[in-house]
Amino acid sequence: MRKYRKRRFVQGECMHVYQRSIDGVNVFYDDEDYIVFLSIVSVLKKVYNVVVLEVCIMRNHVHLLLAAERLEDISAFVRHYTSLFVTESNHDIGRRGPLFHKSFGSAPKKGSKMMRSAIVYIGNNPVEKGMCEEARQYRWNFLAYADSMTPFSKYVSLKKCSHKFQVALAEVMDMLKRNCFLSYPQTRRLLQSVCGNERELLIDSIICAYKLCDYECLLSYYDNVAEMFFAMKSTSGSEYDIKERFYSGSDAVYDDMVRVVTDKLMIVPARAVIAVSVDDKIEIAHQLRRYTSASINQISRFLHLDISRSAECNKLVDKEL
Repeated sequence: MRKYRKRRFVQGECMHVYQRSIDGVNVFYDDEDYIVFLSIVSVLKKVYNVVVLEVCIMRNHVHLLLAAERLEDISAFVRHYTSLFVTESNHDIGRRGPLFHKSFGSAPKKGSKMMRSAIVYIGNNPVEKGMCEEARQYRWNFLAYADSMTPFSKYVSLKKCSHKFQVALAEVMDMLKRNCFLSYPQTRRLLQSVCGNERELLIDSIICAYKLCDYECLLSYYDNVAEMFFAMKSTSGSEYDIKERFYSGSDAVYDDMVRVVTDKLMIVPARAVIAVSVDDKIEIAHQLRRYTSASINQISRFLHLDISRSAECNKLVDKEL
C-alpha cells in the first residue's frame, strides 16, 4: 500500500498550493475558463475563511499562495473549488471525468525571505513559459490589478459606456452581491454582449469586482508595488518544496492553437475540442500542425489525445518525440 507523506502546515504562516492537470493536459483555453475559475475561488474563500495573497492560472496548472488558521480549511477549500470548477467545465461541454490530480502539492512558507521567493516564483510562471516578458503583462496572475483597475483596457466612465455594457456590469455586481460565482453560459453571454475595448473593460471590471487577491497582504512583503515588480524582473525566484513538472516549449503556442480552433475551425468555445471524437481530434491535430508551430506533445495536451495508446494518433508522431 502506498504511503502518503503527511502534509506540512505551520499555523499563522502562508502555504503555497500547486495543482496540476492529469497528464499535463490543458484545462484553461478561453477567457471564460479563467473568469469562471476566479469567481468560484473568490466566492469560496469567504466560506472557508481563507486569505488568497496570490494566484497564477496557467494552461495546465494553478498556483495559489494562501493563509488560513487550519490545514483542514485549506484542504476543504481546494477540494471544493476544484470539484465545483470541474463540474461546471464538464457540464458545459458534455464531458465526464477529472481534470486535475486529486492530490495537490503544498509547502508552508515561513518568514519574509521564503515568502518573497514564493511570490516571485508564482508571479513569474508566465514569464518562464514564454507568455510575456514581465509578470505584470500577464492578466491571469492578477498582479497588474494591484495598482490599476483597468490594466488591460482603456478606462471609460460608466456613463459613456454602451447600454449593453452597463447591463452586463449590473448583472455581475448583482451576482457578487448575492455571493454567487459566474457560470459558463452566463460568462459567455456577458462577454458576447460587448466587443472591443468594452469587452476587455468588462473582464477587468469582473476581476476587480470579485477581488480574488488580497493585495494589502501581498504588498506587506515589499515597500510598494514598484519594488515587487522590480524583484520579479530581477530574479526568477525559486521553489524547492514543490516538485513541479515542466514541459518543454513555450506556452504562447497554445494561444495560436486557440485562435485556429475558434477562428478557422469555428469551434466555440475552444475547450469543446476535448469532448469531440478521436477521429475529429486527429483531423484537428493536422490543422494545428499546419497553422501553428506546436509540437506533437503540445497538440496532444491541447486536444487531450493519448498518443501513446492510439494507433491512429501515432500517425502524427515524428522525430520530435
